[in-house]
Amino acid sequence: MKPSIIITGLIYMLVISSCKKAEELRYATEDNVYFDLVEPQTGIRVDSIVYSFALFPEKATDTVYLPVKLSGNRTGQERTFRISVVDSATTATAGLHYQPLKDRYSMSAGEGRVLVPVVLLNTDPALANKTVRIKFLLEGDADLHTDYRHWDTLRVIFSNRLEKPVWWDAWIGELGPYSRVKHELFIRTSGTTELPPTTSDATTTPRVLYYTRRFRSFLNDPLQWVQDYPDEGYTVEPDGSNAYYFYSITNPEKKYRMELNPADNKYYFTDENGNRIV
Repeated sequence: MKPSIIITGLIYMLVISSCKKAEELRYATEDNVYFDLVEPQTGIRVDSIVYSFALFPEKATDTVYLPVKLSGNRTGQERTFRISVVDSATTATAGLHYQPLKDRYSMSAGEGRVLVPVVLLNTDPALANKTVRIKFLLEGDADLHTDYRHWDTLRVIFSNRLEKPVWWDAWIGELGPYSRVKHELFIRTSGTTELPPTTSDATTTPRVLYYTRRFRSFLNDPLQWVQDYPDEGYTVEPDGSNAYYFYSITNPEKKYRMELNPADNKYYFTDENGNRIV
């Protein structure tokens, strides 16, 4: 036998052997699930969902979704897994800040990914001044395992408060001094939740002025603004004195009080520092 024939035969045997080993490893590996949370703009895997009810003032509840992905073979039957709360790393309270989880969740037949809903509650007034978090732990069941230890936890961090955005100072000539209450009212009445971070792009100025002037019209005469924008879903109600409450009809728990100033016969809101919002 020629040496080249022997070498060819050995290579063939090695290829066959490695294929068998790869197949054995593939099918011997158990099917797993893991949290598959990726930042959409960068594609980088992250471990937290951050949410603020202050951006959605009309909502008393909202739902975030925990993405769970399958690593392994899809099957023709439904399979289950569990998600628990890590109490030692959680500051939110079930029933007060979020609805309790189910005992089990399922991966439908033929599917490789599922979104698990978590209902957040905006009923605790303290959320206006603090942030709470829930840490979730993904746990396996009879048919699905969780061997990827770095990807088996995920946090949801949420509140009902705002922080000063970078764009506020860029447009402070239109917006005036910052306060958290003023920021909340801006989101509710301007028609937008944010402005461009700088004034360098002149093409954005007309749009910015539309939003800021609409906000200024609200501060100048809140009662008239409610009449001018009935489709926005806000209303006012008197409190029995020279004051009114302004709020969303879909979330009446969150109200803003405005008082009449006899000096100019105008109504003013008060911010968290006790100052009139102008």
